[in-house]
Amino acid sequence: MKTLRSASFWTALLLTIFAIAPLLRPGYFWAAHDARHDVYFILQYNITWNEGVLFPRWSPDWAFGYGYPFFNIYAPGATFLGTLLYRTLHLSLENAVKATFIVTLLISAWGMWLFVRDWLDERAALVAAAAYVYAPYHLLDVYVRAAMAENLALALLPLSLWAVRRAVFRPGPLTIALTALTYAAIHLSSNLVALLFTPVLGLYLLFLACRRLASEKPPLFSSASLRPFSFPRGKLCVRRLLAPAAGLVLGVALAAFFILPALLESKFVNREQWYGGYYDFHDHFVYFAQLFDPRWGFGISTPGPNDPLSYQLGLALVVLAALAGWVWWKRPGGKRAEIGFWLVILLGSMWLTTGASTLAWDHIPGVAMAQFPWRYLSLTALALAILAPVVLMSEVGGQRSEVEGEGDQATKRPGDYLMPLLLAGLIILASSPYLRVEITDPPPGGATLAGLMEFERSSDEMTGMTSTAQEIATWSPLADLHMAGIPVTTQVDYGLVHANPNLAVDARSHRVTEETVWVHADVPGQRVPFLRQWYPGWTATILNPDTGEVLDRFPLTPEDARPPYGLLSVPVPEGDFLLRIAFEDTPVRKAGNAISIVALMVILGLILGGGRSAVRKGRRWNLSAE
Repeated sequence: MKTLRSASFWTALLLTIFAIAPLLRPGYFWAAHDARHDVYFILQYNITWNEGVLFPRWSPDWAFGYGYPFFNIYAPGATFLGTLLYRTLHLSLENAVKATFIVTLLISAWGMWLFVRDWLDERAALVAAAAYVYAPYHLLDVYVRAAMAENLALALLPLSLWAVRRAVFRPGPLTIALTALTYAAIHLSSNLVALLFTPVLGLYLLFLACRRLASEKPPLFSSASLRPFSFPRGKLCVRRLLAPAAGLVLGVALAAFFILPALLESKFVNREQWYGGYYDFHDHFVYFAQLFDPRWGFGISTPGPNDPLSYQLGLALVVLAALAGWVWWKRPGGKRAEIGFWLVILLGSMWLTTGASTLAWDHIPGVAMAQFPWRYLSLTALALAILAPVVLMSEVGGQRSEVEGEGDQATKRPGDYLMPLLLAGLIILASSPYLRVEITDPPPGGATLAGLMEFERSSDEMTGMTSTAQEIATWSPLADLHMAGIPVTTQVDYGLVHANPNLAVDARSHRVTEETVWVHADVPGQRVPFLRQWYPGWTATILNPDTGEVLDRFPLTPEDARPPYGLLSVPVPEGDFLLRIAFEDTPVRKAGNAISIVALMVILGLILGGGRSAVRKGRRWNLSAE
């Protein structure tokens, strides 16, 4: 691809070094908002990978060891990437988190460069890539919030826009597959960002289809234009929408193994822990002046106008957006409409962060799912970066192509890059005061299970409970073992077993999602208690202790959870037998898995078919405007 031979592309990647440099410092930014979460997410993922579970839905050591179905309802993409880097590069857990952020910054520059190059040219792409990486909210996400999942999703947004644009202007099997892969990746990176971004992506798709349709409309008074249900414009409209729409549907299907359980099984966890108390969005609206306040802090969002957390848009990016508005006002042509589209997205996303949008937050479905109004700054940063290079269009006016979807490639001389480099440098310079992380000493326990227990106890974080719990746990016998560095070999609640003269239990094998015990029950109606939270998927199997023959098998229900923490209490028959409990796929998860497998096969077929077609026609794969 020409991309790899482009000096502009490599310059855009090289300019990320200033954003990456703070992450290369020794030590770790333990005090950043989600920095400890990130470490413990990878720790939990790695524990399950060690037992051969590559997509772990169950996090075994949440809630002081009672477990929690975190990755069944929270997008796992960033943790998957972090764990992969941790294992393949033999990094520490802390460095694996920092490596994940480095990768997301590089993807951010790459994706924005591809998208804006496709729309404008390589000069503009260089500026947009720098603007996206150094947008204050983007830096806030990395250095202050350490929001690993959200940061990966932000990195993928421009790639998804680029793929949809390709699918509209050059529909074909490869662009459909590309749209599906990028859109699925966003869903698997962050539920919240996918929710915020999907309306923007849908509007952009409709906008592009309408623009393309307008450029190919038949004469006003032709005979075709008088037949509203048969004229070519209608067929063209469907055709322009078909490829990208098919790609988006395939993307949802590809991520169905996660999306379906996340949607249908989230009701089985205590959602008040997500939205109640501190998480009430009414306390976190951004005051308009804060959007332009250059102060920078490392605190958390608080009610009122004096948050120790910056919500600024960035002076340089605001000025460039204003200049883009001036270009939109003054410059005719095909690009004007798209500039206007991104100006609307910019203003709309800014509005959703402020108290002026309270009515929308209270009454429009989906809006409040963002939890914090300032999360819409992710869309603001996206729009600001796309608009940042628009001012360059005023330099060469009539010399540049206005053909939608082709990009403008008129300028090739080295001198033509002077202004883009100056603009990129200005953007980086304006954000330079924020290019810093707060390195702190490790907390008690550090990046270990003991550290996780201490984190849960001291901060009430990662203590999620399921819907059968009446109380939130504050400690457990398992936490005592972790604090002492003793491996957990069983999660039978022997305190209750020993108090029951009619029941004897002997642990035989233990895994994070499975346990087998020998049981002797003197009388019917006995229950074996476990120190594991109930959630759909826990299944009990009764086996003959001599032959291993399955005698009975049944799913555990909310009636099999005991108060106050909703822990498993498995009913068993009278006699001697083996009892195995396992966290298995529910019908919803199985359906999601099947849909994803079919979608993956279709996508692979599209890629192979598109590649063969290109070879037959003597062309290389053309996924970008070259």
